[in-house]
Amino acid sequence: MATDDAQQIQIRCPKCTQRFRVGQELMGRMVECGACEFRFRVDDESNVKSRKFYPGEKRNTGLNFYSRQPHTEFSANLPVEVAHYAEMPDIERFEPTPMSKVIVGLVGAGVMAITLLILITGASQQGILSGVSTDRRMVIAAFFAIVGTVMISYANPRSRVKATLIAMIAAIGLILTPMWLTEGSKPLIGTNPVTPLISSPVDMGDSRRKIADLKAEVLYAPMEKALLEGGNQGHVIGVWMKGIRDSNAALVNSYLLRASGASEQSHLYPRMNQNYLLVLTGSQLTLEEMAKQCERVGQVDDVVTELQLIQVTVDNDQFNELPIAKLSDQEDGAFYQMNYRELLCIDIRRINEALVRLSVAKPVQSRDDIIKRMIELLDLSDREMLSNLCKALTVWSDGSDGAPAAAMKAAIALDTKDDVIPIEAAVFLIKWRQPEVYPILDRMWLREPTIWEDVYMQSGAPAQEYLIPHLLEGSNRHRMSAARIAGRIGGEKIEKTLRGVWEKTTDLELKTSFGNALTAIQQNKP
Repeated sequence: MATDDAQQIQIRCPKCTQRFRVGQELMGRMVECGACEFRFRVDDESNVKSRKFYPGEKRNTGLNFYSRQPHTEFSANLPVEVAHYAEMPDIERFEPTPMSKVIVGLVGAGVMAITLLILITGASQQGILSGVSTDRRMVIAAFFAIVGTVMISYANPRSRVKATLIAMIAAIGLILTPMWLTEGSKPLIGTNPVTPLISSPVDMGDSRRKIADLKAEVLYAPMEKALLEGGNQGHVIGVWMKGIRDSNAALVNSYLLRASGASEQSHLYPRMNQNYLLVLTGSQLTLEEMAKQCERVGQVDDVVTELQLIQVTVDNDQFNELPIAKLSDQEDGAFYQMNYRELLCIDIRRINEALVRLSVAKPVQSRDDIIKRMIELLDLSDREMLSNLCKALTVWSDGSDGAPAAAMKAAIALDTKDDVIPIEAAVFLIKWRQPEVYPILDRMWLREPTIWEDVYMQSGAPAQEYLIPHLLEGSNRHRMSAARIAGRIGGEKIEKTLRGVWEKTTDLELKTSFGNALTAIQQNKP
């Protein structure tokens, strides 16, 4: 018994101060007080040191250190059993969760909460998710739902099954949110089918009454006059626009004139209740093709072939402009999508402003969509838009997307009208070595050698055959400019020509220019 006592230690409950004697193997482990059921760790703080006995003092072996009941005279000499405790579980079960895992769990829950907030607030027509389809929104929600579920599950090792189940329920709700909030998820360009007003001529009298009522509603007289006077001038098409705000009428009129290629004789007639009749004279599009263009401004309700008339309910909300601060903030995650929406609008001013913003932005998002839209705009571009398009394409195009050929076509169309092509267009076309640009560049240089000299220098070897004749003849101004260009381009033919004219010329100024060009060619040789 003495041996057992030596192998045991005396401990005291920190809460009720009840003392017990336990085996040394419990040192460092969690135990439960038999009196008050308080859990504590067996360590130096709970260990009761053995009492010291002095000479003449005897030990009282009858003391009861294990009784849960108060000590009485009846229990003083009773045999006492040593307290035995069941094997305690691992210490990890009673230790608090590490702060690193708590942070991971909070971040996971925060990610899911922020995603839900974005899906709710960004689903409006002016939100950051406007124009994003429901399928894409669900993909975004699914990605962040998976990330959040994994983080929450990792942060709860003791109740992982329960935590994972709760996180999965929240993830399912997050993924299904885009199905309930579908506002702003419609395509930016309408795709509503064109439905004829007269689908089947069952009741001809009823059809005539409908046509008569429609003519009275739109005040059809200007259309009748245009159809009678049209003759060989081309197609005459009427567009009956309903519910259009007065502030948007001029914008829609300008777009439809531009899209149809109609003549300046076309006219916009205001009607009651914010309705307008647009008479397009000399349209280059058929009635069906024009109806497709009208989908850009709203919903095409009817196409009345008998009247050459298209009925459109205008969507005024699509003409609302986004805040310029958001459109210009490249750090905003919706920067590229919002400026892509601007490219899809019908306002030339807003398109040009979006092109300028994209020309100084890195092509890291929505590249295929933006390049495709820029190529489409090349067919409708004027000189200003062609300049902005080529400036942006210099940054966004890789040369294999068809942009150089489309830009070359637009530049030729502009040159055919005897208009000066933008310098930005020439730089872009020279970059991708479009052969048709060199004769145009040569003509532009002949008009303004000072402005086009730097661009001519970038043209390289393909421009040699156009430059050599200018070294032989022309005004001194053009010959000296040609000499400076020749010094940058180089080549055997140019060097031989320069040497010949340098030897023959007697003009000191020209001779100096030719000599400087020869020196530059010699210095640039490898």
